[in-house]
Amino acid sequence: MAGMSQVDVFVPCYRYGRFLATCVESILSQRGVDVRVLILDDASPDETEAVGRALQRGDSRVEYRRHAANLGHIATYNEGLAWATADYVLLLSADDALVPGALARATRVMDAH
Repeated sequence: MAGMSQVDVFVPCYRYGRFLATCVESILSQRGVDVRVLILDDASPDETEAVGRALQRGDSRVEYRRHAANLGHIATYNEGLAWATADYVLLLSADDALVPGALARATRVMDAH
């Protein structure tokens, strides 16, 4: 999307598969930004893998990766932040959601300053 700020939203997930679709939908519905969702599953024993893979199949803006073994928060966060390449990066927990317009407002402020 030409002229729009690029935002990678990194979503680490461990045992939050039940929240993941709502989180990702809140990101994909953002207007005024070119958004990409990076889901990193830290070897969740729940439905996270099935949900993450379905979200990836359903929208080309969603990418999903899964650890073979649980690496913990810090290693997962560092890997996700290294994965991001956009102008702006947001780390959003899988049990959180963005309000409409959140990313456009944030990028306007950062672009201005």
